[in-house]
Amino acid sequence: MDQSHLEAFIAVCQTLNFTTAAKHLHISQSAVTARIRALEQVVGKRLFDRDNRTVKLTRSGIAFLPYAERMLQLIQESKLSLSEQYREHIVVSGPGSVWQYRYLNRILDFRDRHPHVAVKFLSYIDPSYMIRDLLLDGTVNLAIKLDPPDHQGISKRLLFEDEIILVGGDGAAELCAPNFSAPTYCHIDWGKPFTEWFTNLVEPGFIPALQTDHSSSMLAMLLSNSVFGFLPKSMADPYLQSNRLYQIPLPVELPLIKGYACYLTEKREQPHIQLALELLGVDAT
Repeated sequence: MDQSHLEAFIAVCQTLNFTTAAKHLHISQSAVTARIRALEQVVGKRLFDRDNRTVKLTRSGIAFLPYAERMLQLIQESKLSLSEQYREHIVVSGPGSVWQYRYLNRILDFRDRHPHVAVKFLSYIDPSYMIRDLLLDGTVNLAIKLDPPDHQGISKRLLFEDEIILVGGDGAAELCAPNFSAPTYCHIDWGKPFTEWFTNLVEPGFIPALQTDHSSSMLAMLLSNSVFGFLPKSMADPYLQSNRLYQIPLPVELPLIKGYACYLTEKREQPHIQLALELLGVDAT
């Protein structure tokens, strides 16, 4: 399956417009059309329904999209792995908050100590998809997952535990009975233990007025005194110490989240797994 065909398919998926996709790829619209037709011949299915005004994915196109993305990722990773510029190449993935607030300095220190090792760390990958597929096909060598389920063939190493606390800006310390239905509450899902715990605090079918999955955006809104919401204590601590954020007391025990390093058990002794564990400060023995 030709790489250029996959790139054309994903570009059209992202834009739903052949002309815009052609501009993005710096090729002609007729070339995009030809590549999509060639790809449809290979897979044996029509991938787009299109007329003079609209383009939309068929059911086959929707089903094929994650495989196309993975194939392109594997092609890129294979190029890096075969490169002679570096002796080893490791790819790790996890929530963006984990990299930003726990491991950025470790990554930089690791690069100083291992100049011949290339490091790629990813954050915008669905965790369940990552565990199920990306580890298994080798796109990711090691994944940081919050409270992962047991998975046959995948080893888990505990990295950290963190308490989830409710915080806000000025005046939050006096907020004794927080109203989660208020427009100033911003919700972020910190994983299964937190979700189950939070469900007991709200009414069935609760829908927050404001919700995000981006921890940096959440923190920015908290620091602007626009909202109140939940953060891991390790992320909130610097701002609690400087009185830029305040913890809001709750009359219940606070939940804990646990972060694990996950990797294929059969590859435990391979250099890229050992190096990835070292990067995270885990004893590889």
